[in-house]
Amino acid sequence: MSRPVAIVAGYLTRYPLGGHLLSQYHFLAGLAKLGYEVVFLEHHGWEQACYDPRTNTMSDDPTYGLGQILPFFEHIGIRRWCYVDATGKWHGLQRDEVKTLCGRADFILCASSTTWLEELRDCRKRIFVDIDPGFTQFKMSPTPNTSCAGYASPYDFNCHFTFGERIGKPDCPIPTHGLRWQPFRQPLARELIQPRYTPEAKRFTTVMSWAAYGSVDYQGVTYGQKNVEMLKFLDLPQRAGEAFEIALGGVGAPAQQLEAAGWIITEALAATRSVNAYLNYLGHSRGEFSVAKDGYVKTRCGWFSDRTVAYLASGKPVIVQDTGFSEFLPCGEGLFAFQTADDVVRAVEEIGKDYERNCRVARRIAEEYFDSDKVLRAMLLACDLPVPR
Repeated sequence: MSRPVAIVAGYLTRYPLGGHLLSQYHFLAGLAKLGYEVVFLEHHGWEQACYDPRTNTMSDDPTYGLGQILPFFEHIGIRRWCYVDATGKWHGLQRDEVKTLCGRADFILCASSTTWLEELRDCRKRIFVDIDPGFTQFKMSPTPNTSCAGYASPYDFNCHFTFGERIGKPDCPIPTHGLRWQPFRQPLARELIQPRYTPEAKRFTTVMSWAAYGSVDYQGVTYGQKNVEMLKFLDLPQRAGEAFEIALGGVGAPAQQLEAAGWIITEALAATRSVNAYLNYLGHSRGEFSVAKDGYVKTRCGWFSDRTVAYLASGKPVIVQDTGFSEFLPCGEGLFAFQTADDVVRAVEEIGKDYERNCRVARRIAEEYFDSDKVLRAMLLACDLPVPR
C-alpha cells in the first residue's frame, strides 16, 4: 500500500552547515516517522547562493551541498528529491515528475520563504512555517503578493504556523496581515540527538551569528539582531564567575572586545561544519548561554531556538533570554529564562547545585514539549490532514 506524500520545500543544499541542516532534518525525519513518503524540493533561489565551508566561498555549484544531504536522505528513506540549479538544470526529479507529485501530494510544507517552484501551486494544501517571527511579518507586503523564485509568499499558503507563539496577543506588535498564525515549535526527531553527560565540562557555550541580516524598522521602531542584546551582557563572565564561550561568526563581530571582557571566542565554522561537528560542540558543553535577537525580545513573540532545543535534547541545561516563551515552557530546572544579568548568575548557581538533575530535566523538557510526533501531529490535525501512524 502506497504511503501519503508530504512535500517539503526547503533550504538545505545552499547552506549545508550543521546546525541549519539538523534543524530541518527534524521536519523530514519526523514526517517520515508519522508514515508519510517525504519528498524534498529546493530551488537555487538567487545567484551565487551555494555556500562551500571548505573554501568559505559562494557559488552556483550545488555539488558540496548535495553531497552532504543525500546520505541523510537515504538513511531516513527519502528516495525522491529535486534541486533546480542556477542554469535551470533539474537534479534528481525532473519537472514533469515534480508537477505530477504536487498534484497528488497531501500537502506541501515550506519552512521559511526561501524556496518556491510554480509547480507547488498544484498542491491542494500548502503549509507555511514561519521560523523567524516578526522579521517575516515586518518584511511582508501589507497587501497580498505572489511567490517567485527565491521567495515563497505566505499569501500563497492556506495554513500558517509560527515559532512566535505569542503573535496575536494584545502586547505583541507583530502584524498578522489578516492571516491566522498558529503556534508551532521546532520538532525534535529524538533519535537524531542522543544525550551526552559531561559533568567535567566547564564552559557554557553557544553558536552565534553577530548581526545576521541586519535590523528592520516597523512603525518607527527598530528591531535588531543578537548583537544589540549581546552588548548588554558584556561583563557577564566577571559577574557570573563562569566560563562562557561563543562560536562566533558574522561580519563585524567584535571578537577582541568580547575576549577583553572575559568571553572565550572560537570559530563558528569549526563548530558547524557538519551535523556531527555541531552535535559534538553541543555535547562537550556544560550547557548553553545565549541571548536572543533584539527583535524577538522587543516583540515578546515567544520564539524559541532550534539550537536551544538541540542543547536540551543533548541533556544540557540552558540559560536563554526570555522572549515570552516562559509563559508556556517550564523554567527553573533544565531550562532557565533570563531578562537580567542577575537572572543569569542565579541560573548558573542553580545548575551547579545539582548538575546531573538539571541535565535529566533538560532532556525531559525536549522530549515532552518538542517531540516531533506531538508537534507535527498537532500541525497535521490543525490542517485537517491524515496522520498515517
